[in-house]
Amino acid sequence: MTSSIGTTPRPFLTSQKAYQLLTKVQNASAIAFTTFSILHGAQIIAANIGGARLSNHWILLGRPFYQDQHTEGLLVTGAGLLHVLAGLSKYGLRVYWKQPTNNTHRAMGYLLIPLMGLHYYLVRYLPIQYYGDSSFIDFGYVAWGLQNRPVITYSLHTALILTATYHIVGGIQKLRQKPIQTPPSVPQHGHNITHQKIEGQLRHKRRLQKSVIAGISIALLSGMVIIGLDTKKIPLRHDFEQMYNTLSLFKF
Repeated sequence: MTSSIGTTPRPFLTSQKAYQLLTKVQNASAIAFTTFSILHGAQIIAANIGGARLSNHWILLGRPFYQDQHTEGLLVTGAGLLHVLAGLSKYGLRVYWKQPTNNTHRAMGYLLIPLMGLHYYLVRYLPIQYYGDSSFIDFGYVAWGLQNRPVITYSLHTALILTATYHIVGGIQKLRQKPIQTPPSVPQHGHNITHQKIEGQLRHKRRLQKSVIAGISIALLSGMVIIGLDTKKIPLRHDFEQMYNTLSLFKF
C-alpha cells in the first residue's frame, strides 16, 4: 500500500501569496490614480495664481488625458476600483488571519470611498444624465454649488481634499520607503546610538510628511474658495440648480 504522506498537493495560491499579489495590484493602481489626482489637483491650485479663469483653462487642457474613453478607465475609474477592491480584499485576509490591524492611512482610504463616490455622482454622473455628456462642464458647476449649496459643497470637497491629500501623500511615502538598515549598535552613556538615529530619521520623515500634507491641503482649499468667490457668471446656473436638487437631502 502506497503511503500518501507528503503527497497532498499544495494550493496554487496561498493566502500569503494572494496578499502579496493584492499589494502589487494596489500599488500599481495607486500610481495610476495618483497621476490623475495630481493633474486634477493642479487645476484647483492654479486658482491661487490666476483665479477661476486659469483653473477652467487648465481643466479643459487636462481633461483629454483623464476623460478620454481609453485613459479614463485606466487612470480614474479602473484604477480607483482596483485600488479599493485590492484594499478591501487585503482587509478580508487580515480578518481571516485574525489580524485586522488598522492605521490612519487605511482609515483615510476607507473614508475616501463614500467621499469619492459622492463627488463622482455629483460632478460626473449627474451632468451625463442631464446632458448626455460632461466634457464641457468646468469649475462653474462646483462654483454654483459653493455659492448656492455651500454647506454640502464646502463640506464634501473640504473633507475630500483633506482625506485624499493625507492618503495620497502617505501612500507615496510608503511606496518610496526603504527598509532602514540597522548596523551593530554602540552603547553610549547607557543609550543605543542606532536606536536614537532611527528614531530621529522617523521623526524627520513624519514632520516632513505633515508639512507636505498641510501645504498641499491649504493650496487646494484656498483654490476652491477662490473658484467659488471668483466665478461671477454661470450661464448654465438653472441647469446646475436642477442637478444639485437631485441631492434632495442637501438643499443647503
